[in-house]
This record gives sequence, structure tokens and C-alpha cells, in this order.
Amino acid sequence: MSAPKLSDIAQRAGVSVAAVSIALNYKETTRVSAAKRELIRGIARDLGYSPNELAKALAERRTRLLGLMVPMRDPIFFNQFIAQALSGIQATVMRRGYNLLIYSPSGRPGRATRDQILESRFTDGLIFINTRSCTTRDINDTIHELEAAQIRFTMINSYYGRAAINYVGVDDAALAKAAVRYLVDRGHRRIAFLSGASTLPTHIHLLQGLRRGMAAAGLELKPEHIGCSDYDQTKAFTILDSWFARRKDRPTAIFTADDSLLVHMYDYVEARQLSVPGDVAILARANSAHAGGLRPRPTAFFIPTFEMGQLAADMLINSIEQPEQKRQRVVLPFTFTEGTTT
Repeated sequence: MSAPKLSDIAQRAGVSVAAVSIALNYKETTRVSAAKRELIRGIARDLGYSPNELAKALAERRTRLLGLMVPMRDPIFFNQFIAQALSGIQATVMRRGYNLLIYSPSGRPGRATRDQILESRFTDGLIFINTRSCTTRDINDTIHELEAAQIRFTMINSYYGRAAINYVGVDDAALAKAAVRYLVDRGHRRIAFLSGASTLPTHIHLLQGLRRGMAAAGLELKPEHIGCSDYDQTKAFTILDSWFARRKDRPTAIFTADDSLLVHMYDYVEARQLSVPGDVAILARANSAHAGGLRPRPTAFFIPTFEMGQLAADMLINSIEQPEQKRQRVVLPFTFTEGTTT
């Protein structure tokens, strides 16, 4: 049996196909009387009519397609943060009847190319995830170019500027300050920070929080206890070796900026046959989907990556369906789990 069509509903209701289309696609229309609208919708339900999404999109001048840009060097699905955020985005997209188009990275890491931005005009809007490849300048330039192209977008992660955009992230300075407070309360005075790159916005704000926390405790985060590995394990080991070579000044606790660096820390402890937390305590800023599976279970401040993706997609769809809605900047709370590494 073939699927019911608009003409089948029109024949039963005794109206034109145009009237059926108007009644089904525009709930509050006055072009079809309320009684006729109710009749048409009742017949559509009885027949099990399902609208053709492409036709509906054309009628609404919308594609029901969202674009996703993730500028980074590596394949995005290998990155746990991206995979978890994407899971949240997909959950919302499925719930709200949209589809997702992923733009593969090209050009310089940290930036969308002009071609990608122009191509995104074929979608209703764009989700842009800032990654560890994105500098502050990259992020500001991306915002400027998307605004200039009049593309609706929501940004996730690592934006600390003042532009009025739809954004979802966490307060990294507050997270780092809370990390210092926790470690100081456990008796640590020599705290080190293992990070990725000094140019990254997340690094800058974590560093601000660490320094404020140390100052509040009457302590100082020494420059020699700040290490940036560029996410290279060999370089991370070199930094850690230099810290542990200082017998009188070696750190008693190390705070890691993300999951990749936490794994490097675990690998180092195993390679150098250190005990945790006996020889050194480890505290992480982490994504629960990945770090929660490590053993020993890490003590960590977890960022709500899945929820960030969910909310970002909802914000974007709301801006598409309700263009008059004001843009939102949402900072989600981080959570703390005490493991066995501190």
C-alpha cells in the first residue's frame, strides 16, 4: 500500500491540495478556517500521513540541516572531547528533527576556511567547536567572519571575549582556582601546571585561576613549574623529568589541563615507576567520558562536555525557529570527583 499523499487528504476533506498544505504546515493560519484545519489534521492522523521533509523544508525556506565545524589537525573522532560533545549535539538534533553535516577541516588548523563558511550557507545554522588548535585571534576572526556572512551559529568551548554570540562553555579560571584550593587544603605547597600551549585561551584562563588561587593561599606558582608540551608526549616527559630532578623544589602535586595531558602524566608515572599519590599527586581538568575509565581513578574537575553539545544545538535551533530570540552566553557548572590520585 502506498503512503498517503496530500491529494488523498484533500479528496476526503473536500478541499484543495493547497488548503491541506497550508493547514498542515501553518498551525495558526487564517487562510483556512479553524473547522477545516481540524478536519484536515484529523484525516491526516487517520491516514497516518507523514510529511515529506524536503518539501516541508522548501515550504519553510529551511533545510533542517545544521553544520558542524571542528578545526583541528587530527581526525575529530579520535578526540574524546569532540566525540562527547558530538554525542550531545546528535542527541538534540535527533530529538528536534534536524540533521547534521560535518565539515572536514582544511587549511590552517584553528580556523575555518572561507570556502567552508560560504558552504555553510546551505545549512540553517552552524555549530563551531573551539579546539586546542584555536588561538584567541583564531576565535575572534571566526566570529567576525561568521557574523559578516550573516550565518547563525553557536560556539562551544574556550571563548572568553565579550561579543554577543550564542555560546556554551565553562569558567576555566574558577575551575583552576578551585583546584588550587583543593590541593592546598590537602597540604600541598609546591604545585605545577602541565598544559598544552601557552597561546591557547584555555591555558591562559586556567593559569589566571591557578595564580589567583595560589595568591589567596599566600603561595606563588613559579614560572619553572608551568610546562607546555604542545601535546607531545616526549616533550611532556622532558618537562616532568626537569621537575623531578629538583630534589628540594620538586612539585608535590601536578594539575593537568586536559585528558591528553592526563594520559601523558599516567604514562610518565608508569615509565618512571613512581607511586601516586605517594611520589606525586595528580589533579586533572577532564572530560568524564574518557578520564572516568582510567585506573587509578583520577581526582578531577570534570567539564560537562555532553551537556555542552546538547545545549549548543538547542540554542542554535531556537535561534533558527525564533529569530527574535536574544543570544545567550551560558557557562555550565563543572563537577568534582575525588579519585585515588591525590
